[in-house]
Amino acid sequence: MGLCYNIAFVFLYEKIYPEKCEINAVFEIIDIEEKEKLNKYIIKTVKNNYIRNSKNTKLILYSNKLEKFAIGDVVEIYGNFEKANVSRNYKGFNYRNYLKFKRIYGIINSEKIILIGKRTTFNVIIGNLRNNLKNRIDTLYNNNYADFLNGILLGKTENIDLNIIENFRNTNISHILAISGLHISYVIIGIKFILNKIIKDIKKQNIIIIFLLFLFTFLTGFSMSCLRACIMNSLILLSFNLNRKSNFYINLFLSFIIIIFINPFNIYNVGMWLSFSTTLSIVLFYKFFYRICEIKLLIKQKNKKIYSKILKVVLISVSAQILMLPITIYEFNTFSTNFIISNFLISFIIGPILILGYITIFLSYIKNPFIKIFICIEELLIFIILKISEILGNIPFSKIYVKTPYFTSVLLFYIIIFIFVFLFKKKKYFILKMILSKKYFSSIIRKEINNLKNKIYKNLKKYKLNTKKIIFLILIIITFSQFLIKNQNFKLYFIDVGQGDSSLIITPKGKNILIDGGEGNSDKYDYGKNVVLPYLLDRRIKNIDYLIISHADSDHIGGTFAVLKNLNVKKILLGIQYENSKQLEDLLKEAKDKKIEIIYLKTGDKIKIEKNVYIDVVWPSDKEIKDNILNNNSLVLKVKYKKFSILFTGDIEELAEKEILNYYNNNLEILKSDIIKVAHHGSKTSSTENFLKIVSPKIALIGVGKNNNFGHPSSEVIDRLKKVCDNILRTDENGEIDIEIDDKIKIKKTF
Repeated sequence: MGLCYNIAFVFLYEKIYPEKCEINAVFEIIDIEEKEKLNKYIIKTVKNNYIRNSKNTKLILYSNKLEKFAIGDVVEIYGNFEKANVSRNYKGFNYRNYLKFKRIYGIINSEKIILIGKRTTFNVIIGNLRNNLKNRIDTLYNNNYADFLNGILLGKTENIDLNIIENFRNTNISHILAISGLHISYVIIGIKFILNKIIKDIKKQNIIIIFLLFLFTFLTGFSMSCLRACIMNSLILLSFNLNRKSNFYINLFLSFIIIIFINPFNIYNVGMWLSFSTTLSIVLFYKFFYRICEIKLLIKQKNKKIYSKILKVVLISVSAQILMLPITIYEFNTFSTNFIISNFLISFIIGPILILGYITIFLSYIKNPFIKIFICIEELLIFIILKISEILGNIPFSKIYVKTPYFTSVLLFYIIIFIFVFLFKKKKYFILKMILSKKYFSSIIRKEINNLKNKIYKNLKKYKLNTKKIIFLILIIITFSQFLIKNQNFKLYFIDVGQGDSSLIITPKGKNILIDGGEGNSDKYDYGKNVVLPYLLDRRIKNIDYLIISHADSDHIGGTFAVLKNLNVKKILLGIQYENSKQLEDLLKEAKDKKIEIIYLKTGDKIKIEKNVYIDVVWPSDKEIKDNILNNNSLVLKVKYKKFSILFTGDIEELAEKEILNYYNNNLEILKSDIIKVAHHGSKTSSTENFLKIVSPKIALIGVGKNNNFGHPSSEVIDRLKKVCDNILRTDENGEIDIEIDDKIKIKKTF
């Protein structure tokens, strides 16, 4: 029955709810997540007469802060349903897939909510208990410490400060913020300690422990690492009860099958793969590394116990990275250089924090006089762990950004690793001896080299080939291979950066041109760090030949800081500046510190990128426009490839458009372009009818945020564009827009 339900879940997930629709149904509130502007609830359908097969489906509900409901409330909701976004950019975050892992079908924005009753179900009991514990922690500890403890004790990480999360990522200790096998170990020890005082029968103890482990997993939100550890430990305890020998690999495999059975979409869950790979990696490599280090380093040491403990912590960290690292690089494009130090220091502190945390919460219900002492110690330990992560996370080069490897490369890495493991299992003493003995290892290498030389010499002699003929043959192969290598086409990627602009051009010979970077380097969401930088790495780009900044507004220049700091930028191009900008000053200072060439452009300048690829500078001129200086003096560029052209217009407005038309009055043909990047996100103050008629583009690209507060793009501008354009593409509706040009223009939309 469960298998049929899961198969139905996979095939019906996209079909039960339409993409967008009005909702009028009855739901049960099963969880609450606090948000700044809106209340966020997890709800389960009780009755929906309009959508078939929707009973018991989970949704997210957003309502205004004035409407407050509790877990277990049964409510009738009037609102609008929409499915979560898929990736808006190449390999970007797929919110819809993320919700699939939680069996959530979509989002409701409420118009009206009526409380009609209350329920007491298992989900309600667990949800209330979890909220009660959270409120208890909030009462006992100061804000930052409370949010941190809610994350590591209960799995409620939504309120942890973003800087803390960033520091933990930079030092490769993010696993501490997830409920994991470490928590399960301490829970088992604690339960075992209590049960030993009450029940002597170990088998009965094991049954109780298994029940409480799953209760703990429900309570902490069903994280992948916690669920895996819970299942594996339960299997170990069951093996004991059934008088069977427990096998790690069988337990690991069974837990994998159970997790996939619970939710088939977990096969795409990165958290699951990280959890399994880390566990397997430690088991495969820790003992092997420890044995090597013990023989090489510890055998003659007097303080063997101290060295041994330190070595264990270090080698567990190193071992865990072997199978986890390729997944981390492939998914997150980062590598921590100080993970050994951070994991070593944190490992001695995190255990006491967890133990003290659970003990303190328990004692708070019975008003123990020692509780204040425990809280002080707990907050001191948390302060230390946060300080360590902050210091190590902000050391230069603590985090290295890496291009996304090819999936085949990752697969090949794992194949090689598992071949090595297989050989080691079969010939462990041979490999161990080879690694430990330099002389033995070098003799093996010399022997293999000599064998290879003899084989090559025999083959050369056999076919009577001399060195000159071989060199000549190699040169012929290289020459012909150059003709076989096909140049790639001209590519334009119009990146979705919300209410901002960012475009990437890749030329046929592989030159990379980035024009603007969206919002960033401010209190707002940093599209540069969170979208543009990962996007470029996913495109396997670490070198930017030209970073072009249209003007110094934050939604254009802000995101370029992350690119400038973390990638290799060769040249920065910008227009003549008529107004000081703090962000631009900071950017130029960063560029000068990194010795990057800065080029100022004006009307009439021409840049040759490579054969068939040129940039003509259309604007600004020597004549300053004093009204709305930053926008109207934006850099306007015409990028030309063969017979095709693209006009990038920055944020110019009507006044600048008139000035441009006057300036080129005798040669308006120069403005004609196949594609236009619509000025100022489609604002009604730009894209005048006369200007668009002269440019006469076939395709219009508008960078605009979904449901933005400015009303962009204006309906007037859309009407004007429809008169001259065959195709109007918007990032709010289409996501990233991928254009490839060869003999014709090919358009690919994300949605």
